[in-house]
Amino acid sequence: MKLTPDQKAGIYITVSVHLAVIIVLLVIRIGQEIQRENSFVLDFTQQEEKERREEQARLEEMTAEKLEELIAAAEAIPIRNVTVDRSALKDDRGTNADELYKEAERLAQDLKDGQNRQVEDPEAFAAAADPVKPKQEEPKVKPYSGPSVLSWSLDGRKATHLPIPAYRCYGAGEVTVVIAVNNRGDVVNAKVNEEFSTNDGCLRNYAIRAARLSKFSVSETAPARQMGTITYAFIAQ
Repeated sequence: MKLTPDQKAGIYITVSVHLAVIIVLLVIRIGQEIQRENSFVLDFTQQEEKERREEQARLEEMTAEKLEELIAAAEAIPIRNVTVDRSALKDDRGTNADELYKEAERLAQDLKDGQNRQVEDPEAFAAAADPVKPKQEEPKVKPYSGPSVLSWSLDGRKATHLPIPAYRCYGAGEVTVVIAVNNRGDVVNAKVNEEFSTNDGCLRNYAIRAARLSKFSVSETAPARQMGTITYAFIAQ
């Protein structure tokens, strides 16, 4: 059966009215639930505040009672005056206590006098406490150093500082040190060339020390670690 336009309009209106009524009822129900929840929260908060006040009052009451008990206990303790006859006090060796008291007073006075002297003359006290010991002359060791010469090789660079080691070794010989130089001219690494160097450990140490202190010209185009050599010829003592 085909519905006329008027029938369709009536059905639409009826459905719309029912939906509107359902929506209104749902909104009212939700509002009641929210109000009930807020009331519950409010009542719960008031209950917590009431319990907190009751707990505080109970603690104050207990504190007051405890304080009263302590005062009463203190008042009940009798206070006695004790008198001691110092002359009658003796130990198992028969020592007179009065003499001991006098000796203690004398020692206390001596200590006090010593403290006063310390304040009046602190320099004298310091000298007495820490006397200056006579200086003992240390045996003089006559230093010695041997002559040495060096030669170097670093492609395209000039040497600006080449310290000649004044060594303290008895031996003689040559030590060739392989060096790595950065762009600023600093020696960043130094190692003895075993093939062309003496085995004397003392000479090798002085050569390495002098090589690390060497300086060369700055070069922006040189490698970051340019390799070269410095040869030290140590002459016998």
